[in-house]
Amino acid sequence: MLTQTELQTRRSNMLQLWLLIALFALPPIAAWLFYLNPQWLPAGRTNHGQLIEPPRAMQELALRTPGGEKFDWDSLQGQWTLCLLAEGQCEARCMQQLIKLRQIRRALGANRQRVERLLILLPDSSGQVEIPTLGGLEGTRLALTTKQDKPNLLAQFAIPGKGLDQTVFLIDPRADLMMAQDLSHTTSKQVLQDLEKLLKASQSWVKGGQYGHQ
Repeated sequence: MLTQTELQTRRSNMLQLWLLIALFALPPIAAWLFYLNPQWLPAGRTNHGQLIEPPRAMQELALRTPGGEKFDWDSLQGQWTLCLLAEGQCEARCMQQLIKLRQIRRALGANRQRVERLLILLPDSSGQVEIPTLGGLEGTRLALTTKQDKPNLLAQFAIPGKGLDQTVFLIDPRADLMMAQDLSHTTSKQVLQDLEKLLKASQSWVKGGQYGHQ
């Protein structure tokens, strides 16, 4: 039978053990909660992009591949996705933005395997879409929408005060739209800084390395 002194010692040791467990467990738990609820972040946060609150689910958007098949959102599961939109065709400005996204992704080093790039083409006023040749931009996903589905897509991506042709959207690993970056006021370095912070905060639960492109 334990003496009173031995009981007190055991209780003290157990208390210290639980304090150590809490010390190591709280940071990842807090990061996970803030990731799921970005609206809880303090107003003084230093991100350059505009957080979309609440995040908008992308899975129900009707998109297709250039080959006419249904675009598979599950193929982006677990990845952060840099997304651009273009109407009718991807002209010179659009191509320059895709090049910027490629450079941002490369600047992430090993973490680039956790980031995808997606170009969504919308039909122009006549309902036409011109499929671009993405030479040198291998690894960029391409998706199309129809004239009938275009209004729903525009509503999902609508950000007050931001033009679609100057905005890069960030879709999180759950395929939710969660941030918009205005490329006319934000540098590639600032986009990279925001992405690095998100990747660092989520590195314990996002599985990367699914794709081998550079």
